[in-house]
Amino acid sequence: MAEIERKIPFVYHKNIEFVPFITHASLDKTPREWVNIKFPKEEEYPDLAAAKFEAVRCWACGQCELSAMATWAMNCPTATFPSHYREASFRGQGKHMSVLGLLQGFIEPSPALVEIAYFCNLCGNCTLQCSMGIGSDPVVSVMALRRTLVKLGMAPLPAHKRFANFIKQYHNPYGEPNENRFAWLKKKVEKKKADIVYFAGCTGPFRTPEVCESTVNLLEAANADFTVLYGDEWCCGSPLYMIGLWEEAKETLEHNIAVMEDLGISRVVTACAGCFRQLYEGYKKLGLSKPSFEVLHASQLLCEYINSGKIKPKSVPTDKVVTYHDPCHIGRHIGIFDEPREVLANIPGIKFVEFERTAHHAWCCGAGAGVMSGYPELARFAATERLKEAKVVGASYVSSACPFCVLNLKRAEEAGKFGLEIGDIVQLLEKSLR
Repeated sequence: MAEIERKIPFVYHKNIEFVPFITHASLDKTPREWVNIKFPKEEEYPDLAAAKFEAVRCWACGQCELSAMATWAMNCPTATFPSHYREASFRGQGKHMSVLGLLQGFIEPSPALVEIAYFCNLCGNCTLQCSMGIGSDPVVSVMALRRTLVKLGMAPLPAHKRFANFIKQYHNPYGEPNENRFAWLKKKVEKKKADIVYFAGCTGPFRTPEVCESTVNLLEAANADFTVLYGDEWCCGSPLYMIGLWEEAKETLEHNIAVMEDLGISRVVTACAGCFRQLYEGYKKLGLSKPSFEVLHASQLLCEYINSGKIKPKSVPTDKVVTYHDPCHIGRHIGIFDEPREVLANIPGIKFVEFERTAHHAWCCGAGAGVMSGYPELARFAATERLKEAKVVGASYVSSACPFCVLNLKRAEEAGKFGLEIGDIVQLLEKSLR
């Protein structure tokens, strides 16, 4: 994709300058062969044994709950939640110590451990914030804990089992008939061999169809050669993977890859951050071959279309002050920060402001990793905190690039009455073409 002129002052991205110095990607200098400690219960808990490299490097300082680039503000929804406020076992180091405690036989699997493992959005902020410069990754430990608890029959949570059964029966976590996945289409899109497949996901079609409508309208405006999968599209498998049901996640991802490869597509685009991440890197985690097609988030493709002139936004007379909430899946976990902002920057008439905790250091909306269904109180708390922050920076419209974030933020707005509009960046861009 050709470089797009930056229209957002780089000062808003001040945190990016320091990130290579503190992330595990650049500072992980510990050779794995140095971690040669053998724990008594490694054979009993092989998934925990595989995660010990991360756990043993943790200094248990507790600073991973804070954001160094946002005046040391709290940046972990779990550790900020009132009933677990700064409770060590629910911080990043607590996840690591739980792994080591089980491997050493100091603790046993218990309902309390199930809560520690699942009362977490897996947002990855703790990994980024490691003040020791080690970048020891608590997300790896949490996933190992979840996988272990699933194998022991102690997990996932009842609410998780419910949506897992829905995915098995209906191919979506909402229990909706799969043949209705594209019921929102105003006109039929021919299922054919095409350059691009639009992967709608589950939350978009069944909970925020306006996001899907805007995405398709933008593809049509750019004269894109695209198609959709209709009933052949299944849940991407991300919800299953996140709660520890890896075999089930592999089955549904494998199906989707096969269907798209049979169509001979060269690219798949989705507006859902969770779907994007699963299609983009899920094959590696689940032992599948790399797909033959390129995976793009909608913001990436739309930037390409704007840059090439295929989409030409018009001036939008508005008094909206727009901010952008970074979804964890495409932001911290993958590194897509600029493209969504470039989309907004190319819509004339919009005044843009950043959150105080933004980009790599963005506060999680609270919905992901099974939290919205398993611990709705945490999901509501995190989303409410995000909307409070939007008010502080003077925003009147909170945009995001993920239907699941939009859904959770909308529910928090409905409950809290902050007077904020919530929507996806594709909706704002599509409105600018009318």
